[in-house]
Amino acid sequence: MKSLAVIVVAVLCSNAATARADSFDAAENSAPGGLTQFLQTQNISGTVRANYFNSSKRLDDDTDFLGATAQIKVLPELTGSIDGKVEARFTNPSPGDSGHTQGRLLEGYVTAHFEKADLRIGKQIVAWGRADGINPTDNLTPRDYVVLLPFDDDQRFGTTALKLDTYLSSEHTLTVFATPFFEPSKVALPAGSIKTRPAQTLSNSELGLKLNKVGGDSDWSISYFRGFSLLPDARVIIGSSAVGPGLEFHYDRISVLGADFARNYGRFGFRGELAYVDTADDAGADPGVKNPYLFWIIGVDRSFFENLNINLQFFQRRVRRYHNPENITDSAERAVAIQNQITSGQLGRISNGISFRAGNKWFNDTLEAEIFAVVNVTWHDNFIRPLLTYAFSDHWKGTLGVELYRGAAQTQFGNLKSNRGGFAELRYGL
Repeated sequence: MKSLAVIVVAVLCSNAATARADSFDAAENSAPGGLTQFLQTQNISGTVRANYFNSSKRLDDDTDFLGATAQIKVLPELTGSIDGKVEARFTNPSPGDSGHTQGRLLEGYVTAHFEKADLRIGKQIVAWGRADGINPTDNLTPRDYVVLLPFDDDQRFGTTALKLDTYLSSEHTLTVFATPFFEPSKVALPAGSIKTRPAQTLSNSELGLKLNKVGGDSDWSISYFRGFSLLPDARVIIGSSAVGPGLEFHYDRISVLGADFARNYGRFGFRGELAYVDTADDAGADPGVKNPYLFWIIGVDRSFFENLNINLQFFQRRVRRYHNPENITDSAERAVAIQNQITSGQLGRISNGISFRAGNKWFNDTLEAEIFAVVNVTWHDNFIRPLLTYAFSDHWKGTLGVELYRGAAQTQFGNLKSNRGGFAELRYGL
C-alpha cells in the first residue's frame, strides 16, 4: 500500500506540474530581468528533482524512497584566460521521514588556458573511453553506485587532481593526469566490515597519460594509467571479532595499458576499446586480489529514420592465471573469493557478453524512449533498464524507468536481484 500511495502522489504532482508549467514558464521568461535571464548571464544553472525509487541500491531489503535533490552548477570566468567550474549536489533520500540531507561537491576546479595547453587544477571528473556504457579504460575518477538517481552521469563525482592538456596539433592532444588523492567508487559494503584506503602520500600518487586524436576519418587514443583500483577486494580477517572472522575491503595497485577508436561510415558508426590491467597479484595466487586481465569491447551503431538509433556491442574479459575458488578448503575464504570474482567479473578464465541500446524520439523531441541491456552470455545473467522521458516544457521534465537484474545468485547481475525495481523522477531545470 505504501508503494501505491507514493506512486499516486507522484502522478498527481506530475499532472499538476504539467498544467502549470507552460503558464509559469511564460510568466518567468516575459518578466524583465527575469530569474532565468539573470542566471544565464552569470553562468549559473541547476536542477531541483523529486525522485521515487522502489528499492535501495544497498545490501538491504528497504523499499519505497521518495527523495529530493537540488544541484547547482556555476561556471565563473575569472579572467580572459582563467575560468572554472563549481558543481554541488544536495540530496535527501527521504525528506520528512528521518532522512538526512547530504551535500557533495561533484566538481570544483580552475582552468588556465595557454596558447597550446590547458591546465586544470581541482576536483574534477575525467572519463576515458569511447565505447557505449562499458569502458575498460575508465579508471581515473570514481562513481557512486548506491546513489538513488536515475541516470548514468548521476553516479560520477570528481577527484582532486591536476590535468594538463597539451595540443600537439589541430587533431592530437597529450593529456597528463596526476593526483596523490585517491578517491574510490562508492559501493555498498556489509555491515561491520573494515575499509582500508591507501594513504594520501606522494609515493601513492596516481598517473595517467593519454595521446588522443580527434578529427579526420577516425578518432582514437592510446593511454596508460598507474594507480589504484576504484572497486575494492575483500579479504578474510581471522579473529577480528568475537563472533568469527571479519572482512577487510582494500584497494590495490593496478597498471592499465589502453586504447580506443571510433569511425563512421555513412549512418554506421564503429567503435572499440581495449585495456590490459596488471594487478598486485601477478601469479593469481591471492584470492583477495584481482587477477591480471584483458578486457575489450567492440560495437556498431546505426541511425534509422529521423531519430531511431541502435547500438550493439560485444565484449570479452580474459583472466590470466585463473584459479577456481571452489578449490579453496576454508569455507569463509572460499565465499569471499567467489564474491570477489563476482564483483570483478572474473568468474571464469574467459567471459563473453553483449550490450544493446536503442533510443528514439517523437513529438518534436519532447518524448524520448530508451532501452539499455547487458547480457553476460557465458554466465546467463543480464541487466535491462528501459527509460521513458517526457519534456512538459522547457523547464519541466518527467522520467519513468525500471532496473531489472536477472540470473543465478552467484553471477554479476543475479547477485543484485534485491535491487531491482521501478523509479520515477520529476525535474525542474534552470
